[in-house]
Amino acid sequence: MLEKVIKKRKGKLTLDDWIVCMQSHGIPADKISEVVKAPIPQNLYYEIAMKQERTAKKQEQILYQTTHLPETDNLFYKDHNMMEFDATIVDVFKNVTQ
Repeated sequence: MLEKVIKKRKGKLTLDDWIVCMQSHGIPADKISEVVKAPIPQNLYYEIAMKQERTAKKQEQILYQTTHLPETDNLFYKDHNMMEFDATIVDVFKNVTQ
């Protein structure tokens, strides 16, 4: 695959070519550098991070109003050997997203 890109670009890879070779084809940057006999672009990893940040989908935040609920009793801190306990469901929430 790398050979095809090198041939197509006549030995001069663009920054996007480096990124595609690394991310889509799993070729390490040092191997690409060795094959094309060119140094690794200084901003390569920065550009990869920026592309990932732009394409990453932000997770929806689920919001619950819990101030009316009693505080959770952390049984582990009272007896870390306790293997069984009784519990009560005090409320059930529908997902509320922002």
